[in-house]
Amino acid sequence: MKKFNIEIASVPDKDNLVAEIWCENILIAELSHEAEEIDIEFYINDTIKFNLKELIEIFEEARKKLLQL
Repeated sequence: MKKFNIEIASVPDKDNLVAEIWCENILIAELSHEAEEIDIEFYINDTIKFNLKELIEIFEEARKKLLQL
């Protein structure tokens, strides 16, 4: 099982805070709330296999954290 982590961060290319999704030491995605909807950007250059249930859960947790800001 891979270890996921969510970090709330301020990044230079966004006006609002973002939720970064890390898998161990690799940044895999960033959720941002710049408009009405939450957008997601993926930062994966290599093929990485994830458990779908765990990935859905971590994205949902990050979405909730971002909406609480």
